[in-house]
Amino acid sequence: MQLTDVQKVVHGVPFMKLEQAKRITTLMLDHGCRNVIELGFLHGVSTCYMAAALDEIGKDWSIVTIDKETALTVRPSIEELLSNLGLRDRVTIWYEKSSYTWRLMKMLEDDPNPRFDFCYIDGAHTWADDGFAFFLVDRLLKPGAWIVFDDIDWSYATSPSMRDTAFVRSMSAEEQTTQQVKKVFDLLVKTHPSYGEFSCTDGWGVAQKLATDASGPGIRREIVFKEVGLGAILRQAYRKGRTASRKAFSETAPTARRSLPFGT
Repeated sequence: MQLTDVQKVVHGVPFMKLEQAKRITTLMLDHGCRNVIELGFLHGVSTCYMAAALDEIGKDWSIVTIDKETALTVRPSIEELLSNLGLRDRVTIWYEKSSYTWRLMKMLEDDPNPRFDFCYIDGAHTWADDGFAFFLVDRLLKPGAWIVFDDIDWSYATSPSMRDTAFVRSMSAEEQTTQQVKKVFDLLVKTHPSYGEFSCTDGWGVAQKLATDASGPGIRREIVFKEVGLGAILRQAYRKGRTASRKAFSETAPTARRSLPFGT
């Protein structure tokens, strides 16, 4: 199913736009990602785009998506949209009372082995929820997997629907104005020894869980995006990074760790 076919079904439903869908599915497909976990779906527009793109290339794929029970009350619902596209049976949907971190805990209890190669986080947007979620989902991501944080520049103070609520007004001024997802990305993801190939652009924070071999860990660096397509840059960076990693670490001691300067 083409993304433009999905657009006709989800037209006018928030939040993912067609151009964003093209970017995220290009990233997924270019790197062979087939098993996706999504944290936060609301109406399920992003879920529909990702499911359609994966279904277009074959049947060997899966999506697990998690949100709060409040998503049951929105219309159209994720289940309605997926059903309209004929993809409902291919997606596992979980509704939780408080946070997707609870379902991640249950998943780790059931099977702690890494099994996803792509994660899209577009849910709570808070330091507490998404910071903890990163460490939990990391346990479920395979080496080489990609993780995308949406709304990297979002804050409560800039949210038209939330900034004037009693919940937000009860916060400190700093908590209201802080871009909390960006704090998670900068302080937790970019400093994590298992992650590299960073980018932070157009509202997304993107990183890869490094694939390592006997010669040592992968190269950690930050990708600086210019006026070219996201998919093309990530393809190029991925290929160059893997080649450079093998060459560099084959010449060093097996236990050596190397970090390239950001922006190289």
